[in-house]
Parts: sequence; structure tokens; C-alpha cells
Amino acid sequence: MVMDDYQTSNLRLAKELSNVILGDLEINQLPISQILMKAKRLARMLHDSDAQKWLDYEIMGYPVVFDPEDLGSCKKYYTSDRPVIRDEKTRRPHSIGLPHLESYINSTKIESVSKIGANESQKMQILNKHHELVNDFERLKTTIHNYVTEVNISLSVGEFAEDIFEDTRLAADKFIRQNCPRAGEQLLAINERMKYYDPESFSQALHAVQKILVIVADTVVPVGEKIYLDKKGRERSVEPHQYLNRIFSYIESNSRNDPVLFMIESEMAYIFAKSEKSHEKNKGSQGRLSKDDVELAIIHMYLIIAEIAKIQKIETIYLKTLPSEDYDSSFKPAPDLE
Repeated sequence: MVMDDYQTSNLRLAKELSNVILGDLEINQLPISQILMKAKRLARMLHDSDAQKWLDYEIMGYPVVFDPEDLGSCKKYYTSDRPVIRDEKTRRPHSIGLPHLESYINSTKIESVSKIGANESQKMQILNKHHELVNDFERLKTTIHNYVTEVNISLSVGEFAEDIFEDTRLAADKFIRQNCPRAGEQLLAINERMKYYDPESFSQALHAVQKILVIVADTVVPVGEKIYLDKKGRERSVEPHQYLNRIFSYIESNSRNDPVLFMIESEMAYIFAKSEKSHEKNKGSQGRLSKDDVELAIIHMYLIIAEIAKIQKIETIYLKTLPSEDYDSSFKPAPDLE
């Protein structure tokens, strides 16, 4: 999807920028004002309004009346233990920003002090103050480093998770291509419908997810029985329209990944039930199918198919069953798990 490609590219650029900023902070070759502007750009790329406000204060100085709660999630990066100056108009003290502090440090270096003709006692006082300011500066600069480091770690973890899902997607796509190519058309339908941000498109995309799962169910568990006894001793219907039960019966009988299986099963049942309710009349926005619902269903669909792909040999399995009878093989879009 074009939007997803843009978001992925933006996150990669953000990670690259965070690496550059960390290098700038650690090498100490750039003025802090330039580093802060880069950090603000990073916050803007991530749509982090709290960080943008906090970095603005670090660049321009904090207001006389300031509540750290205004920084929201970035409150943890602010410390009140920092140099202050008096406001020119109100004469009230307020915290200075890092560039202002850096300029004070540059003006109190030994070479600067020597030029003003101060006596030895004055020089000693100025130099002592210089060392205090340097300590404050390095301590406060660490908060910028902490923010960028946390962003970098978050982006790295997200990239790692994206790589894992990409491997999962490729395994699922290969399984579909080799075992049930008819489902490939529905993958294209999902991709097309998710380009549009409206409830009807979301509903059509979810219906395509269901169609894929029906085809997969018919591939791995040919219809032959009506009841399956799961590991917890519960009887589940595995009639033709109960495609989720048929899929999960296959995975449960061939895989040991039970915790993930139960989680996916629960989420799928909830989303499909919500899909049914969204079509009922007189339902408010609370019952509507959202983009997040459909995206979660798509992710779970890939996880399910990838789990099946791990089961190397696809064959009819021997389920713990009860006698079956003839039944209709019609498809119901959103079955209840029993």
C-alpha cells in the first residue's frame, strides 16, 4: 500500500536521523542548538508533539510560569535543577535552555576570561563558575541523549518486529501460491480495499480475509466430520461453514504453539462477531468495524497461514470425532466458534 510504504520510509529516515543525533551528542563537534533542531525534526517525523514542545523550551528557554505536566510524556526528561536567569520585564527567575547555557560556558573559558583584564581572584571565581556550568550542561545534555536513545531503540525494535512479520508474510504467501492459489485473488482484493478509509471498504477487506481462511480450511482439513474434541475436552463443530474451527483443529493437532493459537482464535472470533454486529440496523459508531480491526484480522490471518506452513506435510489428520451425517456446505461469512 502506498500509505504503508510512505510510513515505513519515514520510520527508516527517523531511525537514521536518530543515529546521526546520537553521534553528534557523543562526539561534541556541533553547537547544541543545531543538535536540538535535528532532535526537533526527529520529533516532528514521529508526530511527537510533547517532544516538540519540550525541545522548543530547551532551544528558547522555559517560561517564567511553567508546569512540567505540560510536557506530557516528556516530563521525565525535564529537570528543575538547572541554571536560571531573571526575566528582563518581570525580573522573575526562569530556567534557561541549553544553547543559552552553552553561550555562558563559551564566555567563561580561560581564554575569554584573560581578555577582560580580571584579577586573579575574579578569574578564579569565573573559572569555578565555568566548571559548574559545564557540569550542568553535560547533565542536561544527557536528557536529550536519553530521549534520542529511547526513540532509536523503539524504532529498532519496530524494525525487528517488521522483519519478523515480513518473514511470516512471505511464508504465508508461499503456502497460498503452492497449495491454494485461488486465495491469491483475495489477497489482491484486501490490498485494494484497504486503500480506502470507509466502513464499507473495511467490511469488504474483512470478507476477503474470511474467504482466504475458508479456502485454507478446505485445503488442510477436508470436510468429513461434524464434531471435533479439542485438547480441553470441548466439542467443537467442524462442519463446512465452521472454517475457523476446522483450521484451529488442524493447527492444534499438529502444532505445540497453543498460547499463540488461543490468542489468535479469541481475537478472530471477536472481530468477526463485531463485523456481524456492524451490519445490524440501529447500531451506533460503537459497533462499527474500524481500520484497526481489519488490520488486526489481516495480521492474524498471516500468522495462522504461516503456522500451517510450518507443518511440513499437509494431509488429512485423524481428529477425535463423533459420527457425522450429511450436511450442507454453504459458506457463512462470520461463524461463531463453539
